[in-house]
Amino acid sequence: MKSVWRKHLIICLVLGLLAVPIYFLDRALLGGGGGGNWITLDFRGLIFWTYITFIAIDVTVSSIAVLLFPKSGALRIQVGSMLLSVILLVAGLVGYEKLRRLAIANQERSLMESRRALINVIELKRWWYVPDESDPTEIRVSVFESTNGPESQRWVSSGQAFTYVFPLKVLTTAHANDVRITLYLFKAPSGPAPGDITKVFMRSPQRDDDGEYFYGVLPAPSQPAN
Repeated sequence: MKSVWRKHLIICLVLGLLAVPIYFLDRALLGGGGGGNWITLDFRGLIFWTYITFIAIDVTVSSIAVLLFPKSGALRIQVGSMLLSVILLVAGLVGYEKLRRLAIANQERSLMESRRALINVIELKRWWYVPDESDPTEIRVSVFESTNGPESQRWVSSGQAFTYVFPLKVLTTAHANDVRITLYLFKAPSGPAPGDITKVFMRSPQRDDDGEYFYGVLPAPSQPAN
């Protein structure tokens, strides 16, 4: 039994020492960086830490095997434990990835549920061309239920309706057949910040709400207001 444990410890020591050349191999293969305008992805440590994880699993599994089956022989136990360790490592990585994706999906779902109540906070009442649709110089939008936002944009209190004027710059004389109006709900009075709401009104929304960007149907233009 002592001989089996001695061989087992020697094998574990050899496997541990192999981490040193594997570390430098990892640096040599994955340590290079790209140049120019290409995006550089840093994979340094991928080989090394995968090997360290494998060794940790193998040492644990083989030590238990030596304790339970001391007469099986150190080499036979080590070969079997290595195969089992590879299976456990792959299963662990696959399980971790599934759990990570599930956590991300739950986080996105929670974000959507918490922000879904804000979808109708910004309501586009009506909009129209000025002076008319055939030769417009402005688009005016009547908005309701806007919350406090930056003064440089439009500072109003909750529940206040207002009309905002979008001046137009005509580049080519043509009918304006594709109008999209984007309204923002700022979370912080100071201006844009993480967590802001963006609502895009278009004729035929083709995208799903994602908690940050909401999409609504653009109503037909109203008659010019006096």
